[in-house]
Amino acid sequence: MTKYKFGDVVLVVFSQTDGRRKQRPALVILDTGDNDIVLAPITTTERKNKGDYKVKNWKQSGLLLDSWVRLAKIACLGKSDVRRQLGTFSSSDKEKVSSIWSKLYKLQTT
Repeated sequence: MTKYKFGDVVLVVFSQTDGRRKQRPALVILDTGDNDIVLAPITTTERKNKGDYKVKNWKQSGLLLDSWVRLAKIACLGKSDVRRQLGTFSSSDKEKVSSIWSKLYKLQTT
């Protein structure tokens, strides 16, 4: 079974809200070694919401166009939905995603 790392960019089949399935790139957030993988979808549509990040080194990541990763839209999918690996985020893109992630999902304990 393939083991993915945080920052890997994969081509995956996502189910759309209308029930159709669509291939799109996604950022690997977490792979604990079982049959599932946690992903954040990547889009070429400009996004400026709280959990969106414009990928700076998109060519290095294996993406074809300027892209945004949608950290507020994560999904857990089966690894069987992964078609192939496209590339890997640069160190600076991974650091920025980590920073946004920690702010977005900060636990409120009070």
